[in-house]
Formats: sequence, structure tokens, C-alpha cells
Amino acid sequence: MKNILTKSAITLALALSLSATAAIAKPKAKPSAEHTAAVKKCKADYVAAVAAANKLKGKERAAAKAKAKSDEKQCIANAPK
Repeated sequence: MKNILTKSAITLALALSLSATAAIAKPKAKPSAEHTAAVKKCKADYVAAVAAANKLKGKERAAAKAKAKSDEKQCIANAPK
């Protein structure tokens, strides 16, 4: 009898702790339409810049790709939340 009560108490405590954790966790908010559109534009600009950079040679190509990457990063950081 003691064994059954102990196991049921442990199971109940475990179930309550798991359900409490799930209830406290906040669902991830979806990004706004403005944010999604801004990120899409940033990525399109990046793809166009890389395509233009691929037509260059040597150090100019590397510099253009690096600038495109940093511009994309900055663009996404400036996107509305």
C-alpha cells in the first residue's frame, strides 16, 4: 500500500511540474507583416548585390561581397519589429 501511494504521489508531482512549466512558457510571437516585408526586401537586395559582385574580379569581388553582407545585416537590424 505504501509503495502504491509513494509511486502515485511521485507521478502526480511530476505531472504537475511538467504541466506548470508548459503553462508558464510563452508562445513565440509571429513577426509583423512590416518586418517580414522588410526582411524579404533586405534579402532580395543582398542577392542582387552578390550577383553584381560576382561579375567583378579578385579583391573587388571580395570587398563587394563583404559590403553586401554587412549591408544585409544592418538592414535586418533596422527592420521594424
